[in-house]
Amino acid sequence: MGLFSDGFQELKKASEPLYKAPKSVQETIEIMKVAENGIFEVGKVRGTNFSRYSKCYRFSDINYTTTNEEEQIDIFERYCKFLNSMDCAFKITVNNKNRDMGQLRDYILLPYQYDAYDKFRKIYNDIIEEKIREGRQGTLQERYLTITVERKNFEEAKAQFATIEATVHKAFGELGAEIVALSGNERLKVLHDFYHLGNEADFEFDIKHAKKVGSDFKNDLCNGMVKYYPDHIEDEGKFCRALFIKKYPSSLSDRFLNEITSLPVHCITSIDVVPIPKDITTRVLQKKYLGIESDIIKQQRVRNKNNDFSSEISYAKRTEKKEIEGIMDDVRENDQCLFYVAVTIIIVAESKEELESITETVETIGKRNSVSIDTHFLKQREALNTALPIGVRQVETMRSMLTQSVAVLLPFNVQEMNDMGGIYYGINQISKNVNVGNRKKLLNGNGFVFGVPGSGKSFFCKQGMGQVFLNTNDDVIVIDPMNEYFDIAKTFGGAIVNMSAYTKNYVNPLDADLAHTNEKGIRDVIADKSEFMLGICDQLLGSTLNQKHHSIIDRCVRELYMRAFKTRKVPLMTDFYHILKSQTEMEAQELALCLELFVEGSLNIFNHHTNVDEDNRFTVYGIQDLGTQLAPVAMLVMMEAIQSRIIENGKKGRATWLYVDECHVLLNSEYSATYLQQLWKKVRKQGGLCTGISQNVTDLLQNYIASTLISNSEFITLLKQSNIDSAKLAEVIGVSDAQLRFVSNAPSGTGLIKCGTTVIPFDNTIGKDTDLYKLYNTNIHEKIAMGRAGSACQAEDYETDGEDEIADGSAAQGNSWLIY
Repeated sequence: MGLFSDGFQELKKASEPLYKAPKSVQETIEIMKVAENGIFEVGKVRGTNFSRYSKCYRFSDINYTTTNEEEQIDIFERYCKFLNSMDCAFKITVNNKNRDMGQLRDYILLPYQYDAYDKFRKIYNDIIEEKIREGRQGTLQERYLTITVERKNFEEAKAQFATIEATVHKAFGELGAEIVALSGNERLKVLHDFYHLGNEADFEFDIKHAKKVGSDFKNDLCNGMVKYYPDHIEDEGKFCRALFIKKYPSSLSDRFLNEITSLPVHCITSIDVVPIPKDITTRVLQKKYLGIESDIIKQQRVRNKNNDFSSEISYAKRTEKKEIEGIMDDVRENDQCLFYVAVTIIIVAESKEELESITETVETIGKRNSVSIDTHFLKQREALNTALPIGVRQVETMRSMLTQSVAVLLPFNVQEMNDMGGIYYGINQISKNVNVGNRKKLLNGNGFVFGVPGSGKSFFCKQGMGQVFLNTNDDVIVIDPMNEYFDIAKTFGGAIVNMSAYTKNYVNPLDADLAHTNEKGIRDVIADKSEFMLGICDQLLGSTLNQKHHSIIDRCVRELYMRAFKTRKVPLMTDFYHILKSQTEMEAQELALCLELFVEGSLNIFNHHTNVDEDNRFTVYGIQDLGTQLAPVAMLVMMEAIQSRIIENGKKGRATWLYVDECHVLLNSEYSATYLQQLWKKVRKQGGLCTGISQNVTDLLQNYIASTLISNSEFITLLKQSNIDSAKLAEVIGVSDAQLRFVSNAPSGTGLIKCGTTVIPFDNTIGKDTDLYKLYNTNIHEKIAMGRAGSACQAEDYETDGEDEIADGSAAQGNSWLIY
């Protein structure tokens, strides 16, 4: 668009470098002064007493690639609104910086504890290492917004940035992206990481300390040596090249910028934007339009004078007039603004050959999109300073664009899940980066895992349980309706409570820590146990308890625990039964008769002292063998024991992860459903993280309590779903139709994770030849096949290697092997 070559030259003009011919490496850094709050003075405005000040903000990515066309249009329009709201020069920077792989491994890999479970930690670490090598883990992508203003002094600039920030925070909030201002030290760290690629951890500069001792920040930023060539830059450890977009097509794909920034290379892509004030825009456009009209009239007069009475004007003038009319209509009617825009790309490589290869790749992407990308000849230093998030622009490669044309250079791709101290959840299907989610940092750690049978629900949860057990001091409790978690409990030395009429594992529902309870504490115990016994009796009598029953039960519970408090002996159901029988009321005898079956009858499994290991960090409650009579009471007893365990762990400062497999089974019972609802709402304060595992979302959403649990869960995992279920769940948790394609017909172990506001498509599959896969796998057909294959291999080894093993046994006695 070459219509405005004479209109906005002052806005388009680049700033002069601080030093035209730098005498040291320090002088190549275009910063005059730095402040702790992140405001930098970066230059003087020629011919005035104004200075240029800049401030930088880091903003998060949002899901753009994984959304449907309607949602992309909505994001595009919101981004246009943000561009139109800016009235000062700014810079959008996408920085593919070097990732500290040592730090990444520190918080992703499981540290060895030198115990019996290190072999499993090694398997986990091998899986994660493989994913790190497959993905783009060597680079960490960050996004910056750098704003530059012209003011007389620092205080005026500070006030101006405060005003601008209100607009910026509102705009990015509407886009769904978090944006935070960088402090002075953080801004210097960004520059240091670029100048010292590979030695990012060496940065120790502090502005506040530097002011006291009088040290110069440039000494900590700069390299030891920099060479500027006409077409590239060299320093002690890398080769760089500055490119720019020379020619734009008439239309450009919104995927163009992502294609460049998604390359697995170190690069900086910067978009410099200078808004043209609307009053100036309108005035210049009108002046230009009148000039074209005048030229047309003169052209017709000349033709008439030459007896050429053709009404057709020349093609050049006709095109120019049509173009200027289109711009005027866009500015007046479609809320379009004019901007000067320049795109600068800095690519970084370890050798000249690699630099040429990356340059060719970038230019090829440009040609594929009809974009001409060229090298900044003899302007490498100026282009580098322009691309860095400093806030200066020292190259004149700008061209005029309307709002929609600028917005096509959208800096968004897909969200990432990268929480320090979290659990590994496979890789992001789009970016191929490792997913690390920390549920403890969410508003609440509750979650749900949904998927059709065979989609990998149990496998996904077992992987999470294993990491919690191996990498933290937290407890894991599993409610297991199908007895399919017994194997992992045995492997990790866990406690298995198989609740049935013939069990030898006993849980005392009246258990309490009386040895460490004072008079105030015993009142709390009585209140809790009274409510529990009301539930038990209500279940046995079929919800016909009246106020007389309530009073009798409460009286008996108070007498029971006051006796126990004096003797410091934990009571049993027998004790409660005898106190109940000693009451004179007819209602008491009725209650005692109902309890007889569970106290002195054949279902007296809850009339024993607890003999399971309550301090075991991995506990599985098996409820498959519960009969119809025992199930309601057993459910209440189990939930009471779990709730007490979570509260006790909370007092010790230990988190408890509760997994409820086939949770619709518990939700079908009124009392167990009510208990689950209480757990979901209450145990967050005691460090409880509840996870429900279920198949059909439609069934759960018909249950009011289940809907409440889902709405109170910040962590949702969607594996393969039926179309009906996925559509229903999308309405509840806020997943778009486009994102549901990662759920429909998804292979086992892949799907969507919603962690807080972050929604990512994940791939959590692992190799079938690992011991973890064999341990966590629930596919009976694969297990049978693996068992046959294993037996065949053992037989073959016995036939071929038996003699060698006996012959070499004496030689092997002198060696000691530790195999992980």
